[in-house]
Amino acid sequence: MKKVLLFTLFLLCFTGCTSVREETIENIVIQGMTSNVDITNVYRTGYKYYLPKGLKNINSHDYNEVIYSERYAYYLYVDVVSYFNKIREEYQEDSSYYYSKALYKGNQFGYLQIKSLEEDKYFIEIMYNYAKIEVIVTEKDIKESIAYAIAILESVTYNDTVLGSLMGDNILSSNELEFNIFETAKTESNYLEIVEQYDQYKDHEDVPDMDFIK
Repeated sequence: MKKVLLFTLFLLCFTGCTSVREETIENIVIQGMTSNVDITNVYRTGYKYYLPKGLKNINSHDYNEVIYSERYAYYLYVDVVSYFNKIREEYQEDSSYYYSKALYKGNQFGYLQIKSLEEDKYFIEIMYNYAKIEVIVTEKDIKESIAYAIAILESVTYNDTVLGSLMGDNILSSNELEFNIFETAKTESNYLEIVEQYDQYKDHEDVPDMDFIK
């Protein structure tokens, strides 16, 4: 119960309109990475994660997921193959971006990169815990979106037994990775293409998802 309360407090503090805008991006990420809370409500083959209140999972297919908030679509990819093989690559920070930072916590690693687009739009890429989220938002919503994203990524928990079985049966190892979490996107067009595939679901109140357990 204490862990649930702490995690709820984190989300309230860093997704509330007033408080989140008063924090720095760095502090939001640090708070998210150090929450250390074992809460999950979405269950997939080989992994599970926590979907914060206010977000809705629209579709899940081959470790690719599209999640909607009231205003934005978040694309999530979970790289179970890299996790199982403990692959690690270093991120090179780039000062030419709006924000570029390598992320580290113990053996965990990743990066946060924000690219400025036209018309007050910003392309956020955040990779952590062998999963990655991409989203395009306006500048005023950057911090709130990062808080949501890091909460999801930190909560991802892998089932080594299930993944070991899938790897042993060549179900995962025989397929090429559809998405390289270690490589930053050269353009936001791939993200937009993915989101457009599921845009028809955005205005639906109830979208059936047999894998989503509240």
